[in-house]
Amino acid sequence: MRNFSIEKDGKFKEFASTPFQAEHEEAVLENWLETNPNEILEDSELLIFGRQVTTNLGSIIDLLGIDRNGNIVVVELKRNRTPRDTLAQSLEYASFIEELEVKQLEQILQNYLNDESLSLAEYHRDYFDIASDEAISFNKNQRIVIIGQKITNEIRQTAIFLRKKGVFVTCLEFSFF
Repeated sequence: MRNFSIEKDGKFKEFASTPFQAEHEEAVLENWLETNPNEILEDSELLIFGRQVTTNLGSIIDLLGIDRNGNIVVVELKRNRTPRDTLAQSLEYASFIEELEVKQLEQILQNYLNDESLSLAEYHRDYFDIASDEAISFNKNQRIVIIGQKITNEIRQTAIFLRKKGVFVTCLEFSFF
């Protein structure tokens, strides 16, 4: 898809797509997504409550979010192409998250916002404007979002397969102009 800006003289100027990794670190993309979390999921808003979260195996989750229904969302970022092991890495992260209790998730939120007094339930309820009588079950399901400048065919095909099997995997491509 071609994208244009309008110059001061009223003429169109085409934007040139450039490789993101040529000028940016992955942290830049993390910052943008952290600031604009509602553009990550197609069917729900997203509350980011963790960044660079260390797993039990010592690996690092780029961003950790929660949707309105209390599902935990693992966001894996690749500033270029998504190598084949990206999906295995994301599944490893989701398997770690699945085992966490609400208190552990709450601790991730508290560390993220540097506030030990925060309650995940209250913070979630306020963010999504959920009525106090509406019950939310946290971490019942885990979702995976893989974001890269180019989602490879191997990742796309495997993600479709996993979705058919009930594993919530979403792939997002981005372009940088």
